[in-house]
Amino acid sequence: MTAPHESTPDGDALAERQRAELATTVDALTRKADVPARVKAVTPHQLDTVRHELANVRNKPRLAALLGGLTAGVVALVVVRRARHR
Repeated sequence: MTAPHESTPDGDALAERQRAELATTVDALTRKADVPARVKAVTPHQLDTVRHELANVRNKPRLAALLGGLTAGVVALVVVRRARHR
């Protein structure tokens, strides 16, 4: 029988696997917590999408008015609900 402080081949392999899993988890959490880097990575694609949609709305004044009214309605609904909730 081995003492608790002695290493075994199975124990060493298990410890190494756990270290690797922990390193992977820490790397994933580090990337997730780096918000500025995530914003920079996603922004160019989203900016192109917004520009495209804005160009479409500018070419359709009725749609722009409808979207503006819809946005105003949603904002008003949120304000009213928050005021009632307090």
